[in-house]
Amino acid sequence: MLIAFGVAATNAFAADYPTTGMHHNQQEESSLTYTCTLQQGQQRLRCEFIQTAVRKKAKAADFEQKLDEARKKYPDALKEFTDPEGCNIVGAWLDMATGQISIDAVLARNPGIATDAAKFKEGMLRLQEDAITNPSVLDTFRALAGMCDHPTEENFLKITKADHDKDLRTCQVSSNPFAQEFVWVSDFGNGGAWVVSSQPEGPCGVVQLSRFEKDQSDASGLFWRYIARKAATNPSGTVLPGLSCSALDQGEYVYDWKKTRSDHMQCEFVEFSPI
Repeated sequence: MLIAFGVAATNAFAADYPTTGMHHNQQEESSLTYTCTLQQGQQRLRCEFIQTAVRKKAKAADFEQKLDEARKKYPDALKEFTDPEGCNIVGAWLDMATGQISIDAVLARNPGIATDAAKFKEGMLRLQEDAITNPSVLDTFRALAGMCDHPTEENFLKITKADHDKDLRTCQVSSNPFAQEFVWVSDFGNGGAWVVSSQPEGPCGVVQLSRFEKDQSDASGLFWRYIARKAATNPSGTVLPGLSCSALDQGEYVYDWKKTRSDHMQCEFVEFSPI
């Protein structure tokens, strides 16, 4: 009897506010893990989050813009590719990566190519191994060498294309901690919600509007969904030169506790990103 009462009491208490869990973003590849505790006589809820996200480094739609930027840089870039010393190093890198010349020979001939010879050799051996299984990792080196041989605009644009092609196959992984405080709003939606307590910040006056809502489809009443959203209260301002506050993403992103995602992102390369 006491055991049954304990279970019922625990369930009732857990239903009052979210405590701990993992939620999955339903629009993109990211997840949230969180732990929440009541503050100040159960009037406020403080939650510690860790967001983990996987994103493509580049989009196909960005390619034309990158080509336009490269065309503008081409006249100044010519100076670099008419420097014999710099182009000799590019050729040496490509020869080492393809195994056409030994790493030790290049180090002996160009001692200034590396500040730490042992680490340089270790990295180059790893690059050689990668190039055997995936020759495309050397596309940028080949494009650079081609530009050194014939410094035309067409060859310069091939460097941009090689970099962009790799970025399309590169996924960036980030993990970021943050904290939020919530207040209970009883008349929000169908059954109330824990809504972030936030003040406008920055030149855009960004206000956090994220919230925890009870999952109405959950019969037990134990589980919550997290909805991330922010709003710019000063849409006419600018956050960066050329970037209007009205362009900030103000959409809703639903994090669900039971609906996971498993997209085929074609990640050939992985980079860890701070954001």
